[in-house]
Amino acid sequence: MSYPPQAPYQQEYGPPSYGQPAGPPPKQGAGLAIASMVLGIVALLLSWIPIINNVAAIVAIVGLGLGIPALIRARRGTHNGAGMAITGLVTSVLAIVLVILTQMLFVKAIDEVEKSIDESLAEVESAPAEPGADKATAETTEVVPLGVPAQVGDYQVTLDAIELDANATVAAANQFNEPPTGQYVITQLTVTYVGAEEGMPAFDLTAVFHGTDSRQYSDSECSAVLPDDAMDAPTLNSGGSDTFQFCMDVPPAAIQGGQLSIEPTLSFTDERVYYAIG
Repeated sequence: MSYPPQAPYQQEYGPPSYGQPAGPPPKQGAGLAIASMVLGIVALLLSWIPIINNVAAIVAIVGLGLGIPALIRARRGTHNGAGMAITGLVTSVLAIVLVILTQMLFVKAIDEVEKSIDESLAEVESAPAEPGADKATAETTEVVPLGVPAQVGDYQVTLDAIELDANATVAAANQFNEPPTGQYVITQLTVTYVGAEEGMPAFDLTAVFHGTDSRQYSDSECSAVLPDDAMDAPTLNSGGSDTFQFCMDVPPAAIQGGQLSIEPTLSFTDERVYYAIG
């Protein structure tokens, strides 16, 4: 028996394949760039507001600190967000510049106001006294008697009367007046405005009772409506006069032996004047 000849052995497998070459690694996120952009925009919006722009400067510095590494990573191709990083850097730098400019303008405005106040005070101090003023006005370093005018700021102020126990007067003036915490004290003043522009005595002047308990009681703390309330006083031109009342709520035990002063509501110098109450 004969067998057919076998075919020579053939290699069934080709050379090994190694696949396609690997590409560059994928880029990572843009968290730093986004944070830098957001902080830069916020700082830029706040940089125009005085005082608050101090916070804006800090925010801008943080945005700048985040934007620089974000841009470096994006340039290297490891992260996304190059445009956002640039936006964050630009807005942060602009915010810092605007903060500096705004602060300079703010300080300049304050200096001008202080200079104007100093000049006004110097003019008032150097202004010559009117003839006869020493006779018509009591010395403000002493206690001014009832009925005698004294200079208080831009006003000639006369204490016409003082009612140390004015609870009944206040109760009769308005049914909605609340009882005092202590005891109502009412002062009646006649004022003449001697300033150059216009005066609102209810806001320009303040009455203060200095109790024997070493505490002060201001008319600003008394909300009772009075028969001739200071809030009803008109606006006065130079030379204009009006009579009105202030009230104070004082503990009864602190009234006897206390003192009354009238002073400008806003003043950069000590212009307090004491008046006799008995």
